[in-house]
Amino acid sequence: MKGLKTLAALVLVTGLLAVALPAGASAAAYKHYVGCGVSKNAKPAHSCPKKAKKGAFFKSLNGDVAYTVCVKFPSGKNLCAQSQEAEQGTLYVNKITSTIVGRHVVSWYVKGQKVGSWSFKVTG
Repeated sequence: MKGLKTLAALVLVTGLLAVALPAGASAAAYKHYVGCGVSKNAKPAHSCPKKAKKGAFFKSLNGDVAYTVCVKFPSGKNLCAQSQEAEQGTLYVNKITSTIVGRHVVSWYVKGQKVGSWSFKVTG
């Protein structure tokens, strides 16, 4: 009986790993973040001053892709830039021109699948 429980636990863990690996593998294919600034030297940030430039950064690590980047504003409005071309290994930035104080969420999509999101606050 003990061996059967061990086998069942092993099958369950293996099944969970099999489900988790594809999601992790696709997420690892892209680098994405928000920075306070639009230069390639901007560091990832979760809070930016209202007057600062803000950018949504994206890099494909495993091939050329077309991506969509969306910003959800504190008001609930969602704005997307579709069909953004990204060559493998090149860091791209989309300007975020919002000066609305509050929490924003940026999401990136490749082939209709969400590959990541990042939340940040604009502070007054």
